[in-house]
Amino acid sequence: MVRILTGVMLLLTISASRPCSAQTETPAERPDPQKVIVKLFGAGVGNLDSYGTGVLVSKTGHVITVANHLVSTGFLTAVTWNGRRYAAETIATSSEFDVALLKLKSDPADEFSFTDLAQAKDVDQGTPVLAYSNMFRVAAGNEPVSVVHAVISASIPLEASQGRWKFPLKSPVWLIDAITNNSGAAGGLLVDESGAPVGLIGREIRHASSRTWVNYAVPMTVLKPVVTAMLEGRQTVTPTRSTESTPMLTDQEITTRYGLTLLPGVVERTPAYVDAIVPESPAARAGFRRGDLILLIGDAVITSVTDVQKRMAEFRPGQKMSFTVDRDQQLQPLELTAGQGGTAGANKP
Repeated sequence: MVRILTGVMLLLTISASRPCSAQTETPAERPDPQKVIVKLFGAGVGNLDSYGTGVLVSKTGHVITVANHLVSTGFLTAVTWNGRRYAAETIATSSEFDVALLKLKSDPADEFSFTDLAQAKDVDQGTPVLAYSNMFRVAAGNEPVSVVHAVISASIPLEASQGRWKFPLKSPVWLIDAITNNSGAAGGLLVDESGAPVGLIGREIRHASSRTWVNYAVPMTVLKPVVTAMLEGRQTVTPTRSTESTPMLTDQEITTRYGLTLLPGVVERTPAYVDAIVPESPAARAGFRRGDLILLIGDAVITSVTDVQKRMAEFRPGQKMSFTVDRDQQLQPLELTAGQGGTAGANKP
């Protein structure tokens, strides 16, 4: 009996003196993302939604969301995770960062769960993330909001538009490999698997050239100093980005002039695959086929859709453009001839 008790005491001593690996590896305590999301309801404008999403960023009821029509119509209601409804007022906005800071008109004694922007972090391409938002107005009271499992595809500067509105943000955004930017999702929260805030879900917008819908989030590390300045009443600083002076044809121009449609160049290094050919177009007569991968234009190596857009912009009416494509793992030469007045003719060699 003495030997058994001695063994038990020895095990207890070792357990007490050894640090717990689970405790040392646990990330900083973070609130349930469901409890920091607010459902926003306001006035719709035209065909724009009358609802959206926001993220609590202070225990006193400050909320961030995108700087869209909801925050400028003068009437806004926020519903928290437990179904409580608050009037919300707009404190500050930044068109350069497409973010707005709201304040819930709550009792002084009210305290809220909130996302601590000090814990915002950058992540790598391929990182799994969760997107929380009230897309499609699935929640109106104390119901949980929607959660989408996604992956970070890339960090890129985004050239996009919403109708005639040009996306103004100059910093890179997180491109998301999932359909996250739905009706009502703008202003939702993107977190990594540990719950750390990663991004603010953006608007329903299209890529400026390809006109495809873009799923993206503005990095929280970008928004952190902006929101902090708003909370402190200071002026925000506009980010800078070098401008691209190289002339480029848009996807629409390439399709209109040549009947050649490439894969949407949403990321910088999208391979230059042919996605579609307009019947009886110069591209069709030249022999292009869907699935062709453009490798060369003249002697210039093509590594992306952007390379094609830049290279084709260099040609003038009457010039011949020689292409080399990979078709079923075989090289195929093709030729286009730029025509007069923005039109094009084509010949197959």
